[in-house]
Amino acid sequence: MKVCIIIPTLNEIQGLREIISSVKPEWYDRLIILDGGSTDGTLEYAKEKQYEVIVQKKPGMRMAYIECYEHVREDIVISFSPDGNSIVETIPLLIEKIKEGYDMVIASRYKDEAKSHDDTLITGIANFMFTSLISLFGYPYTDAMVIFRAYRRDVPERLKLNVIRKPLYEKYIGRYVSWEPLMSIRAARAKLRITEIPSDEPKRIDEDHKGYILPTSRTNHFKAGFACLFQLIEEFVFSLISLFPRQLLI
Repeated sequence: MKVCIIIPTLNEIQGLREIISSVKPEWYDRLIILDGGSTDGTLEYAKEKQYEVIVQKKPGMRMAYIECYEHVREDIVISFSPDGNSIVETIPLLIEKIKEGYDMVIASRYKDEAKSHDDTLITGIANFMFTSLISLFGYPYTDAMVIFRAYRRDVPERLKLNVIRKPLYEKYIGRYVSWEPLMSIRAARAKLRITEIPSDEPKRIDEDHKGYILPTSRTNHFKAGFACLFQLIEEFVFSLISLFPRQLLI
């Protein structure tokens, strides 16, 4: 089975320099730098090292995945964060689990003895709350939100994650949340073969310190939280009326 590793970037030059060389070529057949418009030299560094680069055209992490997905033909897709939050040694473990027959494998920050060293009070509570709610859809997740995961290439299409919604949705919801939470929800609803493996989350490389209450990352966590809550409510409605989802509300 061929493997494609997707590394989303937005001004991640320090992380790329320190992390990407640790991703062993024998682990993958293709590596894509999926860039959101970096201005710190990330693009130049990736091109200098001759990595394949795709620059997204529309805003938002979800839209970046949709645009990139059209170019992916490999059997296994791994989304990996280059900011230090993802442990590279977990990559072959994810691949091994997919080869065992799973559709999606999550590198959980909270399974068994794994721990997030990047969580603040707010993100820790939010991750626990959203994971608990998403687990109500049929799979007992310990981490439904994390970007670091592997899945079969056909999973986004089977779950209709690659569908561009109406402008109102994309403007106020879609651009603020990645597709991992929705992937977790719909994978559980569709009864895909899911498993998790423990994997710590170190703090970001470029952070000298972290906030203990509020996050210091570039993500707008409050807008992302609202968008994720909207998706949860919408998917709950779909589940009640047994749509998966053949029609979209907005």
